[in-house]
Amino acid sequence: MARRGFWLLALLWLPAGIAAQAGVRFGASAGGFGAPGEVMAALGSLAFVAPCGLPLAFGCRRLWRLGYGRAAWTTGIGLGAATVAATLFAGLLGPVAIAVWAVLLSLPAWIAWLWLARRG
Repeated sequence: MARRGFWLLALLWLPAGIAAQAGVRFGASAGGFGAPGEVMAALGSLAFVAPCGLPLAFGCRRLWRLGYGRAAWTTGIGLGAATVAATLFAGLLGPVAIAVWAVLLSLPAWIAWLWLARRG
């Protein structure tokens, strides 16, 4: 279950964050979806972003395996919030920009893992 739980969280944290951000931003004024096709289009656009969250998830998993569980969660939550906020602006540039920002914002987790792995 732990392995499946990791993959579920790793793939769904970014789409869930983007959907929550849209819900907070637009609220009830959006009026919901008019047709089932609109729901499928929205889910399709979120499906592209799911693999974009993997670099941060893998970086935090590396920290976790070194024995820094609390640091892994703190890093994941902090950088995850920054990534979700960055997707607001990166989404205006296109899906490739979202992927680039997700990778760039996951670099601190990877750098921390590399530093901690070499240190001891």
